[in-house]
Amino acid sequence: MKVIDKIWDWLDSRAHISDIPLKGMPDFSLNISYWIGALVAAAFVYLGLTGMLLLMNYTPYFYTSSTGVINNLAWSSTNYTITKVSFGDLLLTSHQYMAYAMIFLMFIHFFRNYFLGDYKKPRELTWIIGILMGLVVMLMGFTGYFLPYSEISKDATDVGVGMAGSIPYIGNIVVTILTGNGTASSELSRFLALHVVILPATLIFLLAIHFYLFEKNEVAPPLSHERTNKKIQYKKTPWFPLFFVYSLATALLLYGAVLIWSALDPLSLPPAVGSGAYVVPMPEWYLAAFYKIVDFQYISTNIVYLLMLLVLYLILVPFLDRSPSRDPRDRPIFVAIGIIFLQYLILFTSWAYIQPGVLIPLAEWALISFGIAIYTGVITYSYYYMYKNKGKVKNKASRGV
Repeated sequence: MKVIDKIWDWLDSRAHISDIPLKGMPDFSLNISYWIGALVAAAFVYLGLTGMLLLMNYTPYFYTSSTGVINNLAWSSTNYTITKVSFGDLLLTSHQYMAYAMIFLMFIHFFRNYFLGDYKKPRELTWIIGILMGLVVMLMGFTGYFLPYSEISKDATDVGVGMAGSIPYIGNIVVTILTGNGTASSELSRFLALHVVILPATLIFLLAIHFYLFEKNEVAPPLSHERTNKKIQYKKTPWFPLFFVYSLATALLLYGAVLIWSALDPLSLPPAVGSGAYVVPMPEWYLAAFYKIVDFQYISTNIVYLLMLLVLYLILVPFLDRSPSRDPRDRPIFVAIGIIFLQYLILFTSWAYIQPGVLIPLAEWALISFGIAIYTGVITYSYYYMYKNKGKVKNKASRGV
C-alpha cells in the first residue's frame, strides 16, 4: 500500500487531481446499484473506441453497375473486417454486444430511478436530461443496426423510417435527413454521420450537463433514510482515489464480461442487400416491442402518437407526481404505470419474436393490453390500501385509541 500511496502522491502532485472540483460521495453510494449510470457511460467509452477502429475499414456505398451487378460495399467491408482483419470479428462482435449491454443497463437505470422516485425535487432537470440521453442512445442503436446493410437491417430500418415519416408536421423533414436523395449510398452516408458524429456528440453534450447536475444535486439517499423523517448527516469520501478506483474496477469488469461473451459467441453477418434472401423485418431486441405494436390492428398508423405520448409522459412525470415522498408505497398510480410499461416491454418484445410480422386482431391485443393494465392497477391499489390502513392502525395504537 505504501508503494501505491507514493505513486498516487506523485501523480496528484503533477496532475493536481485532488483540485478537480468534484464533491465527495456519501459512503452509502459505494453500492453497485448507484453505479449503473456510470456503467452506461463506461459502455459508451468502449463503443467510441471500437467504433473508431471499425470505421477504418467501413465503406458506406452501394450501387448497381450498368451490367446489373450489385456492389454492396457496406456489407462487404463489414464482412472484410470480420474475416480478414486481425481480431476483427472480436472487435465488431464486442462493439455490438457492448451496445446491447449499454441499452440493457440504461433500461435498468431508468426503471430503478423511476420506481425510487429519483426524479423528484431537486432532480427534475437531471431526470429530463436523462430521458433525452436515453432517446439518443436508442437512435444510436437504430442507426448502427442499418450500417452493415443486410436484408434484415435494411427492411427493419425501412419500417422505422416509415414511422418517422408519420411524425406530425416534421415527418418529411426527418425522412429527408435520414435518407438524403433517396439512394442507398446517400442513406448509408446519412446514417453513418448520425451514428458516429452527430448522435455521439449530442450524447456527450447531454452527459456533461447530466454530470454537472448530478454534482450539484448530489446522489439521492436510500429510501430507508427518508422513511426515518430525520435529517441524517452523511459521511462523504473524496472522489479520488476510492470512488475513482471503484468505478474503474466496475467498468473493467463490464469490459471483461462483454469480451468473454464476444469470444464465445461471435457474430455472423445476415445475407446482404441484393442477395435475394427473404426476411421478415425485425429490429434489434430493444426496439422489437415498438415494432410489434405496428402489427396491432388499427394501431399501425397511430404508433408515432403513442410513442410521442410516452416520451411526453416521461418528461413531465416529475411535475405530475405531486407526492412529497419518494417511497413507492406512497405513489401507487405512478408505480402502477411503471409496472404496466415494464410488462408491455417484456411481453411485446417476446411477442415480436414469437410472431414476427403477424397482424394481431383488435380483440386479441386489446384484451391482453387492457387486461394487464386492469389487474396491475387493482393489485397495486390493493397493496396501497393495505399499507395506508396498516399505518392508520399503528397511529391509533401509538395514541392509545
